[in-house]
Amino acid sequence: MQGDERAQALLLEGGEIRAIGLSQDLCARYPASKQIRVERITPGLHDAHAHPLYWGEQLGLLDLAGLSDPREVAGKVAEAAKNMPVGTWLRGSGFLFETYPSKELLDQAAPHQPVFLQSRDLHSAWVNTRGLEAARITASSTDPEGGKILRDSSGEPTGYLLERATSLVGEVLPQPGIQVLEKGLKDFARRGYTAVHHMGWCSAAWAIELAERGSLPVRLWWALDKEDWQAFEPGWHHGLLHLAAVKFFADGALGSRTAWMHRPYPDGSFGMPLDDLEEIRQRGEIALKKGFTLAVHAIGTRAVAGVLEVFKTLAPFAKAPLRLEHAQHVRDQELRLMNSLPLALSMQPSHLLEDARLVRRHLLGREREAFRFRDLWNTAKPMAFGSDAPVAAPSVADTLAAATGHAFNPEQSLTKEECLYAFTRGASLAAGWSRHGVVAVSAPADLTLWEGDTPIGRVFAGELELF
Repeated sequence: MQGDERAQALLLEGGEIRAIGLSQDLCARYPASKQIRVERITPGLHDAHAHPLYWGEQLGLLDLAGLSDPREVAGKVAEAAKNMPVGTWLRGSGFLFETYPSKELLDQAAPHQPVFLQSRDLHSAWVNTRGLEAARITASSTDPEGGKILRDSSGEPTGYLLERATSLVGEVLPQPGIQVLEKGLKDFARRGYTAVHHMGWCSAAWAIELAERGSLPVRLWWALDKEDWQAFEPGWHHGLLHLAAVKFFADGALGSRTAWMHRPYPDGSFGMPLDDLEEIRQRGEIALKKGFTLAVHAIGTRAVAGVLEVFKTLAPFAKAPLRLEHAQHVRDQELRLMNSLPLALSMQPSHLLEDARLVRRHLLGREREAFRFRDLWNTAKPMAFGSDAPVAAPSVADTLAAATGHAFNPEQSLTKEECLYAFTRGASLAAGWSRHGVVAVSAPADLTLWEGDTPIGRVFAGELELF
């Protein structure tokens, strides 16, 4: 909360905070007001990096979270397949493997269904033979730009796909609709969030439709996909949807070993770039001149360094913070470069809960470069916290646990108050919403209500909801 920490009560009216003070004083001044008591009130929580369409879809998929043994995953698939019609797609997500498995285990587990399983980070997928056949992926298929079809010694696809090769299967899957986007957004609202920063993989036309019919349960900061952003104009729609940015991907993810690094993984690979840095610069300049900002996914050290150099070139055109999404592995020299840039840092601490073991396995000796919460906080750039749902559940508790108790660099931990700032005011500043993220007179009445460390309600656009 910004302002007087001694404040005990708020008066809300017309979607704004009208007064702040002692309970006794406000009750005396406004005796007819409806009253509710809670332990704590903060500015409304933001999930500052999420994919709400796919979170809505994830809520109905086979849950493979926390699994790292392909045999265990195959067992879950076999159990699920028993109750499914022949030929029906079996989908799941949440696993992370240390080595890439082949299709044979899935063929045995589900011989009659095409199977498509996505890794927890959504940057790789495991597919059985029926799934490969449905997508027409064969030995003669070429790797898509920014993706890789893993193959055996004879050139046959193994059933494991990296990065944009997963879209070869995605194109033949039943596609989610606007109702799935709405389902995902409603789940965020039920968790106490009042805002979500959308990070791609969904049509903005659906978000506009929900805004037009008054069906948005949160404020939406929207990053458009790079393929179709030019069809839209930047700005607000019906007060709740902000078309604000264009999304690019500089690299992949650590769990799939596609995060782009300066030094190799134990297998000798360096990860992979996705969107070419020069393309990001050129197309980014056009987007900035049109009034958008940029949100660029950068996880590995080489991706972070490259994107910061691009941002350095684009800084004169930026009217809102340029967003570095993830910033998961950062060298000292890039920390110094951040000081001179109009930058916001969007991070997902809950990933550390799963990635700690991956850092120790794949980046031995480079642990200090990973999840540098304190060092990045000390740059004084706006820090915004999110979940990357469906990569991780949008759990406030998980984020607080990870960020306040760093798994392998305790000195990089933040305080609980700093974390709440990143969930509220920091996220608002990263969005360019200067009036949001504070408890102050005339600020929007977007609030989260707490008992202990648990959100138990919210005020959204002035309306009270208790869970």
